[in-house]
Amino acid sequence: MAVATNPIVETYSRLAQEYDGDLNVHSCWGKAADQALSSIAIKDQYRSVLDVGCGTGRAIAQLASQGKPGVQWFGIDPAENMCRLAAQRAQPIPSLHIQVGCFESIPLETSSIDYLYSILAFHWTTDPETSVHELRRVLRTSGEMDLFFIGRSNGREFIRATSPIFLKHMGPALLLESAKMRKQLTKDEVWRLFSRTFDPAQLSVEESYLTFHDTLEGHWAWWVRIEGQFMQIPPEKKRACDADVKAALARLGSDDRIPYTIHQIHVKVRQQQ
Repeated sequence: MAVATNPIVETYSRLAQEYDGDLNVHSCWGKAADQALSSIAIKDQYRSVLDVGCGTGRAIAQLASQGKPGVQWFGIDPAENMCRLAAQRAQPIPSLHIQVGCFESIPLETSSIDYLYSILAFHWTTDPETSVHELRRVLRTSGEMDLFFIGRSNGREFIRATSPIFLKHMGPALLLESAKMRKQLTKDEVWRLFSRTFDPAQLSVEESYLTFHDTLEGHWAWWVRIEGQFMQIPPEKKRACDADVKAALARLGSDDRIPYTIHQIHVKVRQQQ
């Protein structure tokens, strides 16, 4: 099915070939994604598993290749080039199916999924209410879920250091428009959002702060490519803005000790025992 594109989706699709490169895999985001993946447990009763925002399929292919016979695995992503790479990765695994899709419109039947997870993707949804209803729709009544995504205080060191610079080069209107590309909610806001659709007795919301350290070059390699601010800066101002931002980030630490803190939200749905 066709999915309407937006600047974020277009950027991820354009960068698909680079996504599994060392700069991304070993970045703070790659490490956080691996931590989330390591916490996922596929229970014996799950017969259908869905990864929403599967990217190039690294996580779902790893789980499917280690899974028991009889389980059907599904991965969806709105970026067509990401799906193309995920489909290539899925070819040796007949039970793994990749489709273009998104949180707002999941291309699967109602009550068809036993377990649903998503790693660092839900914050890109354009419509949180619709997305939560779609997650509830495709899950069976007995279904369970793990969503990992970023919260309101994500990247607080970088935000404090760079916001005055972006305000200078972009102006308040463009900066606000850029910030709205990503839905960054507090823990309480996430609870209110999901508890309107999911049974509160089966729902839990946890938050954590994971601080990673890297060199300026290591951070810049991922941040300059995917942060919305960089896509909105007028070309004639981008070089000066980049120089100012790099100088500000360099002052946060030295050598390989520049910090970036991921504020992670973990939404869990579990059946009561």
